[in-house]
Amino acid sequence: MEHVDVLVVGAGSIGAMTLWQLSQRSDLKVVGIDAYPRMNLNSSYAGESRLFRTIVKEGSLFNEHVDVSLDLWHELQDFSSQSLLHQCGMLSIGPPEIDDIRVTRELAEEYDLPHELLDPDELFSRYPQFSPDSHDIGILDTRGGVLRPEVAVAAGQLAAERNGAQLHFRTKVTDLTSRAEGVEVTTTNGSYLANHVVVAAGSWTSRLLPELGTYVEARPIGSTWAMPHDINQFKPDVFPGFIRDRIHEDGEESHWFGVPSLDGYSIKIGYYPEPSEERVDVNPDEDLRKYSTEQLSFVGEMVQKCIPDLLPSPVRHEMHHDTYASNQMPIFDRLEADDRVLYAAGLYGVGFKFTTSYGKMLTEMVVDGESQLWRDEFSLAAHDPLT
Repeated sequence: MEHVDVLVVGAGSIGAMTLWQLSQRSDLKVVGIDAYPRMNLNSSYAGESRLFRTIVKEGSLFNEHVDVSLDLWHELQDFSSQSLLHQCGMLSIGPPEIDDIRVTRELAEEYDLPHELLDPDELFSRYPQFSPDSHDIGILDTRGGVLRPEVAVAAGQLAAERNGAQLHFRTKVTDLTSRAEGVEVTTTNGSYLANHVVVAAGSWTSRLLPELGTYVEARPIGSTWAMPHDINQFKPDVFPGFIRDRIHEDGEESHWFGVPSLDGYSIKIGYYPEPSEERVDVNPDEDLRKYSTEQLSFVGEMVQKCIPDLLPSPVRHEMHHDTYASNQMPIFDRLEADDRVLYAAGLYGVGFKFTTSYGKMLTEMVVDGESQLWRDEFSLAAHDPLT
């Protein structure tokens, strides 16, 4: 049985960044285990892009994660010589009274976060691609932009390996057993004895840690791409990432998100209906990347209402998944039965932007026993069981 200092289960979003951070500690023997290929097309990080927001409407407790993650994204970008982050800006659009817009504005002003406030005329003049309502305002997060998740995960994995970490793919962890001398990690290709284990298995977490099954669930997340008439108006140098909220005449609210063109012919744009209040657990091993013809027709109609220049038929689409927990907060905690096991779960579909700082946080919790980046709101005790 091979002895290691730290074993990370999962080499995806959080796992790759934790491995990268751990690998910079030259005194540690670090191993990463992932059940899937190096690039898992059915992973939670699939989908070409993720929004990067530095004005985080989920709350000021993420402000420090913003600064740390931004520095680390630049560091990984320099180390890997890959383009990971396009800081093209992140634009929030909507009526000033809607909760997300109000909170975003309050946070930006209270903490003096870099931003520009655009009135309806300025919004339309600066970004005529949209069709803002007469009372809409825009809040431009000038440090925000778009991340390339597949490229970023690969960069984190490769950086960890360059620093001496061992990564093993297509290897499944089947059991964790507490021993006096360490945690025995059983895999399909042998066993390890680890001083510390970090479980960053994403939507597969509750399979290895069934005690988390009542606290997290895997939900499907759809992505669609639409083609504009003039792609030059949607490239990162002129078009930001965006979130658009709208109140319709019947009082219903709608929510869009989108990113500039990264492929040269289309933009990623999604329309969010109201989330289900019931559990909707999906099997992350199944191929989820399918929309029905009716859904595509509906999405096409809706996205054209947000950006009139878009053709009303999506040119491609896919489904991925992520784990959700209560309180719209991720969970980072130690296993009650064995505090040598740390776990991360419940990124709520919005956590990729902070994976670098989460990796740093988990590394500090392993090496130093605690981290200034950890918050009480991240504990399992702060979450209610899902119903």
